[in-house]
Amino acid sequence: MKIGGLEKFTVTDYPGKISCVVFTVGCNFRCPFCQNRQLVNGNVEEIDEEEVMDFLEKRQGQLDGVVVTGGEAMIQTGLIDFLERIKDMGYLVKLDTNGSVPETLEKTVRDGLVDYVAMDIKAPLSEYDRACGLKVNTDKIEKSIDFVMGLESYEFRTTAVPGIIDEEAVEKISKRIDWAKKFYLQQFRPKNTLDKEFEDIKPLPKEKLERFKEIAERYVQDCEIRNI
Repeated sequence: MKIGGLEKFTVTDYPGKISCVVFTVGCNFRCPFCQNRQLVNGNVEEIDEEEVMDFLEKRQGQLDGVVVTGGEAMIQTGLIDFLERIKDMGYLVKLDTNGSVPETLEKTVRDGLVDYVAMDIKAPLSEYDRACGLKVNTDKIEKSIDFVMGLESYEFRTTAVPGIIDEEAVEKISKRIDWAKKFYLQQFRPKNTLDKEFEDIKPLPKEKLERFKEIAERYVQDCEIRNI
């Protein structure tokens, strides 16, 4: 596992759980608005996997779960072994993913290695190439969406990036995940973006996000706004 960061305590990243966050290095997308530039580009000092395991051993009984995020964790060749070691310690695991590797996603869940999945939906499927900065196989995104929709514990997330996400986009995304249990609309933060030009873009006002929420609630069971 290529690990680029460890947040040792959080009560917000795993709903209802006290957890830590493990940040993996590298991503197969190049979303210009991504706020983890160093992780995506690999410009970080990596943390040894054993250091993370030592930390988790010491925190048994104090932390409920481990959030594995990125970058994109699904592209890590050592992911399965890493998750197995975490589960052997008795932790719950939340996995953040862009949904581009449905085969690995399905395996981790079906093997009992993941308890909660958070999947990002970058844009309406017809706009994925523009939003992700490269050619995307949206059939794989569709497959991941359908799989996640069938899980017990999951959420979908869309970052409200000006110029990419508008009312029409929110409606298209919400229709695609019709009747999803949980959909988060996340405020865009113009900081540390992969494309530095996005650092000059002003986030959408709260009123606009509230309007997006109204639209999404026509389709999903529950929609909330994050990072306001």
